[in-house]
Amino acid sequence: MKISKSSFIRGMQCEKSLFFHLFRPEFRDVISESQQAVFDTGHIVGELAQQRFPGGVDASRGDHAKFADALAYTRELVRGGQKVIYEAAFSNGETLCYMDILVKEEGGWHAYEVKTSTSVKEYQVLDVAFQYWVIRGSGLPLTGVSLVHLNNQYIRRGELDIKGLFSVELLTDDILPMQEEIPLKLKALKSMLSKGVEPRVEIGPHCGDPFGCDFMGHCWKDVPEYSVFNVSRIGGRAFDLWRDGILHIADIPDDFDLSASQQLQVQAEKTGEVFRDQEALDEFKSQLVWPLYFMDFETFMPAVPMYEGTHPYQMLPFQYSLHVVGAAGKEPAHFAFLGTPPEDPREDFIRSLLKNIGKSGSVLTWNQAFEISRLNEIARDFPQYSGEIAALVERVVDLMLPFQRKHFYTPQMKGSYSIKNVLPALVPELSYKDLEIQEGGTASLVYLSLYSDPYPASVAAKRENLLRYCALDTLSMVRILEKL
Repeated sequence: MKISKSSFIRGMQCEKSLFFHLFRPEFRDVISESQQAVFDTGHIVGELAQQRFPGGVDASRGDHAKFADALAYTRELVRGGQKVIYEAAFSNGETLCYMDILVKEEGGWHAYEVKTSTSVKEYQVLDVAFQYWVIRGSGLPLTGVSLVHLNNQYIRRGELDIKGLFSVELLTDDILPMQEEIPLKLKALKSMLSKGVEPRVEIGPHCGDPFGCDFMGHCWKDVPEYSVFNVSRIGGRAFDLWRDGILHIADIPDDFDLSASQQLQVQAEKTGEVFRDQEALDEFKSQLVWPLYFMDFETFMPAVPMYEGTHPYQMLPFQYSLHVVGAAGKEPAHFAFLGTPPEDPREDFIRSLLKNIGKSGSVLTWNQAFEISRLNEIARDFPQYSGEIAALVERVVDLMLPFQRKHFYTPQMKGSYSIKNVLPALVPELSYKDLEIQEGGTASLVYLSLYSDPYPASVAAKRENLLRYCALDTLSMVRILEKL
């Protein structure tokens, strides 16, 4: 059995994951929309990186499943004098891999692996070390190998500058000391696979490090939806409880070392009691100035900067919802903005927001660091609004804090101060469950889909769903504050 690069990396994270990948694929989780978006981003970035090394030929012909054909074509291209090869295929008899870009430079062949990250990650070095080992073992000498990744210092000015968009880091010296380890690790993996028996590997931190495993649904099937792993900030210590047979929070021993916040969560689960620090809540409410503005933003983060003055993965606000309560007991008025692709939404966004948010009164958000950061970025990129934005930022109050600090806590919040958990605990009559869009990540993907959706009816439906979702975020804040 030949081991591919992806199988090798998977096996290094978890042998059981590799076994399932090869022998029990039916256990695999369904690919989520967000994970598919990551794959799509990889394809886009990979194609752009090829432009940095123009004139190449794709050895895979766009079909990675036909490895034997790609391997034969790669050999043909190398023999024929092709200077740049994309998706070059290699095998040393027991392993195989594709290399994103292979370039014949002065002195010999240089390999370039492309990643969507903005820096070199530790697991990527192992990735490249494996490819180097396979390629050298196949008989093709390499003078060096580099990793190509997005440059987070690049700012788009006019048309995309492909050279500026990417950073290239030479990894030859990093991977050479790893070459002796790779055959030993391969031998261990092959020995495990040859037995044909599922390896005994318990769940642990490795399930999500460095990647979220696509077999977690199977391996974690006996872990309750709400369990010791949901104790706030418990981290890896939850595995200690799990190994002792403790899955439910109510079963955590009283002498288990926990912070005061964690103890409150556990005791609430055991007793069903609601905790309310009225003095702290009154102090929070005393800072509020009428009228009250409840504000929420939605953003998207294109890996490749789409607009003038933006950088890779910059969070771009495309939507806001604003509920305004003029005085105690009054019903809120609602204002909203939603960008129109392919236009840069940011300037219209801030102009609309500043028009509707008034000059005085508290502006409540849920996790103020997020909205304030976006506002400061707009002030940087559109300095003509910086004065008004600075005044707005001074008015922001974080409605999340009383829940984050557990000044109010119910067992229904399940250790979380996310608005998605606080809302059903305090305002069960409001729910995200009936919405087509139920969380911010989906909202970002839906907005991005508008850039390529050719059907007016589909676009209109998506826009309506986006508006309904964001509006519920701010209406939820209104009702939660009322409950306090």
